[in-house]
Amino acid sequence: MPSNNYQRYVSNEQRKRRTKRIIIETFISAILITLAIVLSIYWKQLIKEMILKAVKLEPGSSGYNSWLDPPISTTRSYYLFNITNPVDIVTDPGSTIIKCNDTPPYAYNIKTKKINVQWLNNDKEISYAVERLFTRDPTQFNPSSANDTGVFVDLLRATFRTQFEVKPAPAFYVLGGKNVFYHRNAVEQLEGFTSELFNTLKDKMIGPNTDKSGFVYRQNGSRLYNVSIQTGKKR
Repeated sequence: MPSNNYQRYVSNEQRKRRTKRIIIETFISAILITLAIVLSIYWKQLIKEMILKAVKLEPGSSGYNSWLDPPISTTRSYYLFNITNPVDIVTDPGSTIIKCNDTPPYAYNIKTKKINVQWLNNDKEISYAVERLFTRDPTQFNPSSANDTGVFVDLLRATFRTQFEVKPAPAFYVLGGKNVFYHRNAVEQLEGFTSELFNTLKDKMIGPNTDKSGFVYRQNGSRLYNVSIQTGKKR
């Protein structure tokens, strides 16, 4: 049997080792906590600097290149209203109720980018114009839709025929194939079409696209507005 002195010696050694272990673990924990705090502050600053560098608007920066030509596009669907009783409207406009059916959706991708970019005031200011390009969506635009036809309001003709009053003038309903309600291709209404009326007026129109009329066609190219902004982290 071990003596009491030996047992006390073993107990003292165990307490010493346990105390040393606690001190070492405490010291290591303190170092790790301190290191974690330092790294946290450093990484926050590093991440902040990386973000600011990535989005910095200056010639040749990655942020500027992404801003100039964003790698995204918007998909938008357009509908037209096909008028099913155009003859009744023209022959008896006073008592006829317009009947119409909406067309299937015509989906287009809209890509926006900046053009005519000019850096001014030692690269502290930038001037640019915005350009939008409409293209048929390769998956959502049904190719057979290009053959869709119907009776749609000729907005160009309607604009020049009406006086924007509650009751349109009689010329609004002129027959002979030259009224605002006549049969035509649906997609051409959106993308651009030519007509006798348009050919007589296009020389008086201003804008980037004067060869055709149409909702999409008239928006392709520059939107004819310029923007100036100031750059810098504080701005």
